[in-house]
Amino acid sequence: MTFAALRRFVAPIASATILVVAWASMVAHALSQAPVATTCRSCGNHGVVDCSKHKKGMLETERNIAFCSAAESCKACSGALSVDCKQCTNEAAQAELARRVETVRAWREALRGKVDAHSKVEPMLHLQTAHCDLSFGVPKLTVGKEKIDTHEGMHLYGDRIEALRALYIETLRCEEKEFSARLAVYMCRDSRQANELGPRVTGLGGNFAVGTKLMGLDAVYCMWQEPRGLPDDEALHRNIVHNVVHLLTANLEPAGYFGNPANGWVDEGLAHWFEDKIGGKCTNYCFEEVLTQQGQTYKGGRWRPAVRLLLDSGGMQSLAAIGPKNTDQLNFPEHAQSFAMVDCLLTSHGGEKFKAFLKQLKAKVEMRDAMQSVYGFGPLAFDKEFQEWVAANYSSVDSPR
Repeated sequence: MTFAALRRFVAPIASATILVVAWASMVAHALSQAPVATTCRSCGNHGVVDCSKHKKGMLETERNIAFCSAAESCKACSGALSVDCKQCTNEAAQAELARRVETVRAWREALRGKVDAHSKVEPMLHLQTAHCDLSFGVPKLTVGKEKIDTHEGMHLYGDRIEALRALYIETLRCEEKEFSARLAVYMCRDSRQANELGPRVTGLGGNFAVGTKLMGLDAVYCMWQEPRGLPDDEALHRNIVHNVVHLLTANLEPAGYFGNPANGWVDEGLAHWFEDKIGGKCTNYCFEEVLTQQGQTYKGGRWRPAVRLLLDSGGMQSLAAIGPKNTDQLNFPEHAQSFAMVDCLLTSHGGEKFKAFLKQLKAKVEMRDAMQSVYGFGPLAFDKEFQEWVAANYSSVDSPR
């Protein structure tokens, strides 16, 4: 090949090579000028880090609820549970952090006049869960073998109330839209605090031995841990279960208290049923504040054997006899029978029918008509079914759960 021909062959290749080298040089220059993406080693570019001032294991607990006054008192994070990262800048994260701090502050400030101003002795702690506003002043508790402080106890009872509400909804096949009020529970340090705060939050005057409730469109319970009637955490838990069930039942649409006049057996029986379901026995009565000596129970709260003995001894009452009584007119054996009658209806016919029956009673339908409409039988037929059911399902020998 001549030199001229070789030049004609090589020239295009050389030109292309020069272009490629020039392009690569331009790309390299551009890359050298572009900012290099880096990750903050402290926060992973989130702009905030966990607040280190909270007790080990409590951050996750705090994040499972809406607000906690103990967390709000933290001088480092003011209840936001996170603090600004000092190693990087993230304006959006800083703005969200400031918004959270202000939201927590406004929530806490609203409670100062509503609760704190009337909480004698020591201020209460406060917690807001998904469905409950809990104010808590109970001193240290022993749960099982573990001793927990007031802050931990408040979170425990917040969780327990939410779990109870979920169980109630599941058992009776309720929908969220059937409840119109948030639960408001005040667990006071002592009787002085309870008797000062109770009338303020319920609108009901007078002193009370354990607790007082506002039921219907509102759902409020204010109480204290009276040492004879509620000597330990298990007894305290059963009391909260019993009374929160009353709040839920009264607020279930159509909202309104229905245990007076009549139908006390349904009102109390359902509260006892959940008390037994969760706590293993029944030790609370809604007339205890004025009619019973504190700490008094019926058959140790183990009511299945007691009801079986009523049946065997001929002491069982007919529904026609017990049905017209108000909640506060039931005596001890009638409380036990009320529990058993609700147990029979829920076990044999399910929660959905029981809710329908309950709603008709709340709508002022006569009990015999409501029972016939929902279950297809009246009080006489129920008496027969109930007695046969007790004979088949209850033993006269106690079997602790």
